[in-house]
Amino acid sequence: MNKNILILGLVLMFPFSSFSQYAFVNTQADKIYQDGIEFFEQKQYTAAQNKFEDYLTHQDKNRLKENNAKYYSALISIYLYQANGEKRIKSFVESNPTHPKAIEAYFELGNFYFREKNYAKAIQYYEKTNAEKLRGEDKTHYQFKIAYAYFSRRAFDEALPFFNRLKRRDNQYQSAANYYAGYINFEQKNFDEALLDLERAAENDAYKISTANMIANIYYQRNQFQKLIDYAEDLLPRLSRLEALNIKLIIGDAYFEQNKFEEANEYFEEFRNESKSKMDRELLYRMGYVAYQMKDYEEAIKLFEEVGIAKDSLSQFNAYYLGELYVKKENYRFATNAYEQAKLLNFNEGIAEESHFQLAKLYLKQGNTASAVNELSSFIQKYPNSSYLTQANELLSEAYLNSNAYDQAIKFLESIDNKSLKLKEAYQKVTFYQGAEYFNQANYYRAMQLFQKSVEYPQNRALLGETYFWMGESFSTGKKYKEAISSYEKSLRNSNNSDSWYANLNYGLAHAYYNDKQFEKSLQYFKEYLKNGKSATYYQDAVIRLADCYYVTKNYQLAINYYQKAIDERNSNIDYAYFQKGVIHSINGENKLANQSFDEVIRDYSNSNYYDNALFQKAQLAFESGQYETAIAGFSNLLKSLPQSPLRPFAYSKRALAYFNLQQYEKTEEDYTLILKNYLTHSTANGALAGLQELYSIMNKEGDLDQYLMAYKNANPNDGEVTKIEFDAAQSLYFNQKYDRAISSFKAYIENYPEHSLTAEARYYLADSYYRNNQFDQALDLFYQVVEDNKTSFNKRSIQKIAEIELEKEEFDKARLYFTKLLDQAENKKDKYNAYTGLLEIAKAKSDYSKMILYADLILEEAAVNANAINEAYLNKGMANYYQGKYDEAKVSFQNAVNAAKDEFAAESQYMIALMQYNSQNYQESINTLFELNKNFGSYAQWLGKSFLLIADNYLAIGEIFQAKATLNSIIENADSKVLKDEAQLKLDIIEQEEGDAEVEQDSSENTIEMEEVIENDSTKN
Repeated sequence: MNKNILILGLVLMFPFSSFSQYAFVNTQADKIYQDGIEFFEQKQYTAAQNKFEDYLTHQDKNRLKENNAKYYSALISIYLYQANGEKRIKSFVESNPTHPKAIEAYFELGNFYFREKNYAKAIQYYEKTNAEKLRGEDKTHYQFKIAYAYFSRRAFDEALPFFNRLKRRDNQYQSAANYYAGYINFEQKNFDEALLDLERAAENDAYKISTANMIANIYYQRNQFQKLIDYAEDLLPRLSRLEALNIKLIIGDAYFEQNKFEEANEYFEEFRNESKSKMDRELLYRMGYVAYQMKDYEEAIKLFEEVGIAKDSLSQFNAYYLGELYVKKENYRFATNAYEQAKLLNFNEGIAEESHFQLAKLYLKQGNTASAVNELSSFIQKYPNSSYLTQANELLSEAYLNSNAYDQAIKFLESIDNKSLKLKEAYQKVTFYQGAEYFNQANYYRAMQLFQKSVEYPQNRALLGETYFWMGESFSTGKKYKEAISSYEKSLRNSNNSDSWYANLNYGLAHAYYNDKQFEKSLQYFKEYLKNGKSATYYQDAVIRLADCYYVTKNYQLAINYYQKAIDERNSNIDYAYFQKGVIHSINGENKLANQSFDEVIRDYSNSNYYDNALFQKAQLAFESGQYETAIAGFSNLLKSLPQSPLRPFAYSKRALAYFNLQQYEKTEEDYTLILKNYLTHSTANGALAGLQELYSIMNKEGDLDQYLMAYKNANPNDGEVTKIEFDAAQSLYFNQKYDRAISSFKAYIENYPEHSLTAEARYYLADSYYRNNQFDQALDLFYQVVEDNKTSFNKRSIQKIAEIELEKEEFDKARLYFTKLLDQAENKKDKYNAYTGLLEIAKAKSDYSKMILYADLILEEAAVNANAINEAYLNKGMANYYQGKYDEAKVSFQNAVNAAKDEFAAESQYMIALMQYNSQNYQESINTLFELNKNFGSYAQWLGKSFLLIADNYLAIGEIFQAKATLNSIIENADSKVLKDEAQLKLDIIEQEEGDAEVEQDSSENTIEMEEVIENDSTKN
């Protein structure tokens, strides 16, 4: 209501005759009252209120004017925002219910709050107003203002009846009422009613523009696209640039719906060029699709990328078209990611199927055959009735031939009952390739199983021949020579001399016959193999083996000829050839020639495996010729020069016999006792006992025969070396990691043979079995005993295990003592590494950062056994500096780890660099570091998950709430670790709670502002 009208109304409330009468009676009191009225009219509310308050305390006040003064003073208290204003108005109304001003008091109070745009308070007092008693225009003002107040609070159901009453009769608010009623009906999707209201409102030029968007949208909702275009294009010239923007957008959308992409593109481009506001995802998609139809692929990609990724059908279609566009641009990596997104979303099954198939084809196109196999396999399983099924099977067979995922390929192909010829050939090949892989892994049993499957589908004859060849190789390696011969012969029948394996096939057959002791057949194939000349892979070995065949078949001359051939060609086995020549000459009684050959080995091949044999054979020749002094010298030379030779006990035995023949009994006794002291379990020990017994008889000497006999029996009890068999059985269980059974076997062995020479070793194996079975207390006692006895080569290993167990038990002093002992006995870098690592772990447990750095440096300087050891040292050094607040030094160590090797220690180090950047508020640097971590260390799930949590923290710190939430949602959906999922969920809950609190605070004011913008230019709002 116009304020001037309000004041006029106030003045008219008082009859002039009454006013004159009181002025006559009491000029002073009336003067105060009249001044209050004048000040009120001039909006000098403080002065007016003072006058009214003075009047109320005046002794000559008039009763009627007194009530008026109370009303005005109370009303002014509202205008002046005094705390007791509302209370005073309510008090006045309650005290004077029949007073004319009481009827209007709540209405005026509502008007005040309406003008203040406090629509909630305005509604409160309008609802208390008795609208039926309002007069004339006040009733019209009331209806519009309460309607608008409801409207501003989006209480549309309450507002609409008032607007409907106003729009049906002539009044100053009729056009506005039509507009707001149309707005409400539009919001509530009552488009027929809305269109009638808005068209009536548009008859008033003041509303023609503001109704345009809604009218255009109603035509759009009704699919009246041509009507929309005609209406909007006619309206455009009368609109401002800003007003025209949305209309252009709607026109573009209408053309889009009519598949008139060229016209749509024109309007969309204008909108994009002129608009500064952010476009919603659906609009971006439509614009992108139009650009795609116009073959403006760069623009289409840009727009589709802005649509982003969400879990909705829009994202699925968007990702699919992005994939197609990336393929057109030959950006296969991005296309792969796009099709992957479209495949995972299931809003449109057809798009998911198409994307899945295109993704598989892309992997194949890029040579990523393993991924192609996975995608095609899952596609065939998911879409067994797809129109692409035949093509998918063909592509899959192609992928299998180029993939190393052979086990998956075999499983898939075996699931197909009626294989086509192409799939049978694929199965033949893929089983062969898998078998070859097992063969290269030395898993010959599994290799044979796969080769057998391959030959069941003999589609490709050449591959069949090659498969039989490798079956022969597998049998041969497993020493199943008869089966090997059978396979090689089948290979011969399916191969020809142009095949790459043909030459080696002859060699394999020759070798198998050789090991099967069919030397006559073997030499035929060796001769055939040697026809390939010196370039043949196994030429040198074949020459030697052919010579051996002639030697075994006693064709000594041909044997010598081929041994000599090996010598003349400087064969890698030349030492063996000389030695074998010597053996043959010795067989032929040609001792001089034999000695010459042995001398060649002794003189020129002192590092040869046959050097000790040559010495022994030469001494043996002298012994057999009765040249005992020469024999003794030869055996002595062997014993002196070759302390590790396995022939030493034989040399002692033969030398003892030579001494015996020369009647040098004391030296004979010395050699026999050496055997019995050092080689009790050797085959010569029995002969030494017999020889010593005979010697003591000749010498009439009692000697220590009983002592040696007892020692021999203890070392070799139960005829047939039963104890060794038992020990070997227990040891086999240990090496096969069957520790429970190994424990039982070793315990029984120690109880049954407490004094046996192998008992000390059995005790170590028992201790280590307990250790590997996590029975550390039992293991520890035994390791201590092994170290105390010091009878095995496992002493150092036992010291290490003691140190590790004591460290696990947090017995740090004991652990430090034994790690130090290990360091004292260290013979190589590995020993030092184990010792320094243990000492570093003790320092870490005690938070002794200076010692952590010391031992880390020692590992780097003295015990860098491999890249992992180096990285672990760098990481520990970095952590020690980090905990001390030495961040620059820490970063250097962490960066060294990242640069040294791509292992888990490097992953943790890069995470620590990112964490320090985050703590230093270098958020973008931290994000970059973390994404680099994900790129380089994606296989380490723990650090991948932690990195994404820290990425979310960084996004949150820089205000990228959407990115933070998206990252956390990704962790929740994809992480395997429950700990990571729970932590991500907790962070997400906190963010959403904070967002919810902010929304609650802003909701009321935002809604008010939104409604105020609608009526901002409406002259009726006051």
